[in-house]
Amino acid sequence: MMETAIRRLNVLEFIILGVVVVLALIAGALLAWLLESTIGVSFRLVWGVASVLFFVVPGVLVHRQSLSPDDAGQNRVNLSSHMTTRNDG
Repeated sequence: MMETAIRRLNVLEFIILGVVVVLALIAGALLAWLLESTIGVSFRLVWGVASVLFFVVPGVLVHRQSLSPDDAGQNRVNLSSHMTTRNDG
């Protein structure tokens, strides 16, 4: 039972990774198309570099955050800290 759940989570991770790769390629293509039409730079070069950056930079940030989980909890903002439950009625 547990092995089936682990296998399904592994499949889900690969699906999410695939979607992220496709989104990075689309974002890189849009940026390359925009820069090619405005500045005239090479579409393929910008697409390749931008796609890698759109994929690698967020991955590095998430990896860095996962290395220090204790510090991440201290940086969270408590959204309910400013709210008071006072009844003046």
